[in-house]
Amino acid sequence: MSKFYEIEPSLENYWRAVILFGRNVASYKFALAKSLHELKVSPNSVITLDQLADPFSRHICDHLKLVDKQATSSSSKFLDFCRAFNAGEIDQQTLIAKTVQYGFVNVIDAFHNVHGQELPKRFFYGCPENTWWYHFN
Repeated sequence: MSKFYEIEPSLENYWRAVILFGRNVASYKFALAKSLHELKVSPNSVITLDQLADPFSRHICDHLKLVDKQATSSSSKFLDFCRAFNAGEIDQQTLIAKTVQYGFVNVIDAFHNVHGQELPKRFFYGCPENTWWYHFN
């Protein structure tokens, strides 16, 4: 059976497929999607992980305030830093640094995977150093 994004392969349908059927089992993909949308810039713009870390960590922290479960694994250094920020134990600058260090593990690689395969269109690409991410509107 064909999937809706295969019948009508538009960026909007690919985006919808990522959100509805993406490989991520945690809601990291929702925070990443919201962050990319929030940072919407002109096509072929470059966004650093430092820039992405601010809205991404904010969305994760907001989620943890509502529900203190984010993933299927029993522990996460990144989530521990988000919880520490919510508790006032670390400042935002530390949270951003720890988000760059730990927050994007797996979520960046898994974002474009739907039904066991990568979508033919991507919303961002990483540079070889995994420092800069190209974001396409």
